[in-house]
Amino acid sequence: MVTKLRQYLRRYAARRVIEKSASNVNDVLEVVRTGDQIMLNSANTNYSFGGLHRVFQKAFREVKPEDRGVKDVLILGFGVGSVATILQEELKIKCMITGVEKDAEVIRIGKDHFHTSRFKDVELVEGDASTYVKEEKKLYDLIIVDVYVDFEVPESCESEIFVNDLNRCLTKGGLILFNKLVYNHEAGTKADELLGKFNSLPGKTKVIKTRENVVNKIIVFEKE
Repeated sequence: MVTKLRQYLRRYAARRVIEKSASNVNDVLEVVRTGDQIMLNSANTNYSFGGLHRVFQKAFREVKPEDRGVKDVLILGFGVGSVATILQEELKIKCMITGVEKDAEVIRIGKDHFHTSRFKDVELVEGDASTYVKEEKKLYDLIIVDVYVDFEVPESCESEIFVNDLNRCLTKGGLILFNKLVYNHEAGTKADELLGKFNSLPGKTKVIKTRENVVNKIIVFEKE
């Protein structure tokens, strides 16, 4: 216990804010370095890399997209490329990625601090996730939903319409991974309601539960 506490204190002491900014979407955006790790945070939660990166690493270890012949990927809530890094660089999946990110400032931070221009076969779109899937005609083998404003998912992205649009954009046998923070009773209730919407679709649904600072429930849906 003492050793772990010392390790935590060393990491905290080494924490340095590289840049702090804001946008019309996010009141606070911080690029933070802790030790050799650089990450993007909002006012109350981690947006890219850091704990969120570990959450998706754990989820991908369970669903194993590298064994599923994934070719086309849609990432809603691209951030500064955490999920794209796992798929293309850690798991070595040769896939085309379409990333949708609503906040232009996040896109700018990604280019300036996280070198997102390094990605191959990635198209990054500035736009709203719910609007994008409503209008999208392409089908994807894997859809990642990590759409947050601070620690809240916009209501439009938890609606039955949005879930049906996701399903329409998914190939047969394709996967949707929807990240949901559960930080209090109300958030837990909303996660259960969202799970119910996926359960109503023809396919298989399960939940991967992980804990970093708070509980993350990753809803996994596989289309029939």
